[in-house]
Amino acid sequence: MILRSLRMAALGALAGGSLMAATIDITAVDNPQAIVIADRLADARWQSLFVVDPDWISRQIIYLGDRLPALAPTLFTARLIYTGEPWTRRVGQSGNARKWRNSDIDTRQSILREIRARRDPVYAPVLRHLLIIESNPNLVVSALTTLWLLDPTGVPALAVRLADPQRPDHLPGSASAAVRQNALHLLLGLPGSGIDAGETRQALEYALLQAKSGERNHALGLLVRGQVPALLKAAILRLAGERVKGELDEDGAAGLTLAFTRLSTDIDAELAAALVTLAVEGKREVAAPAATALASNLTWTATVPVDAIAQRAKNDPDLVIRNCLLNLLVRVNAKAGGIAGPGSPWTLLAAHRERMSRWEWEEYVR
Repeated sequence: MILRSLRMAALGALAGGSLMAATIDITAVDNPQAIVIADRLADARWQSLFVVDPDWISRQIIYLGDRLPALAPTLFTARLIYTGEPWTRRVGQSGNARKWRNSDIDTRQSILREIRARRDPVYAPVLRHLLIIESNPNLVVSALTTLWLLDPTGVPALAVRLADPQRPDHLPGSASAAVRQNALHLLLGLPGSGIDAGETRQALEYALLQAKSGERNHALGLLVRGQVPALLKAAILRLAGERVKGELDEDGAAGLTLAFTRLSTDIDAELAAALVTLAVEGKREVAAPAATALASNLTWTATVPVDAIAQRAKNDPDLVIRNCLLNLLVRVNAKAGGIAGPGSPWTLLAAHRERMSRWEWEEYVR
């Protein structure tokens, strides 16, 4: 009871006096069993929200919203933040804790869907309160999405606390990778909290440099080409280090490929060296995209060791790797492209690029 009172005090502070006077009775929310509904059919449906494994829960919630529009915000709020035990159990029903927990989550999810459908801004403070106290990933993601629909301006302050679990003020939901991914996705798309915002950058740094597997790859997928080059470089070096240690798994290889597609022409000497090592020593799923990234983005400010690349391009039995490496060689050193042998398209292209280079130089000298 004390804990519930504390939660309701926080809710009252969030909701404010005007909201209480408008449509949500905070006193009734604090004691849902005391709510009296004169309509017998509506009252039966209200009672059904607090039983284990109720029938047609979504239908009951829709009925309450349509039948009692003035009371519905109070009812939905009371059930949404309810953390007690079921009120009744059916005959022959064990009512174990797991079944009630699953039923409780389904009921609250249904209420959130109904709130999302109605788009009434009166629920915005309730959702903010729920995000502060809730830890269930499904409920947190649903509440965050619903709040974004009702009040986008109120999302960033909470989303950063969900996206970065290392913040001193992180929220309980930040323990879930799914919650962090959804929060980061919202942050990168909301006005005023995009990738250049300091708090968003910290959350992105956590996702790229400390999170693993799907969460890291999800963050890489949110980037566009040329964004956050320093973080992108650090993420690639981290994954390259995992390959050296033999710790790079399939998700890591996929992460490298995603990172390569986000690179731009700001490849420095350290990153170029790491990409060359991956192209020369890595397996096909890493070597081919690394060579392609170098060929597409390398500028004259960074150099690569041609001999090591040429050696693998000449001897590797994998045609895909050979073609990717020959493409890189032709771009960085046209003469080296001749290792493909006489009559090869790569040799012809290398000769053409060499003639073009001489012509450009002669024109420059003139």
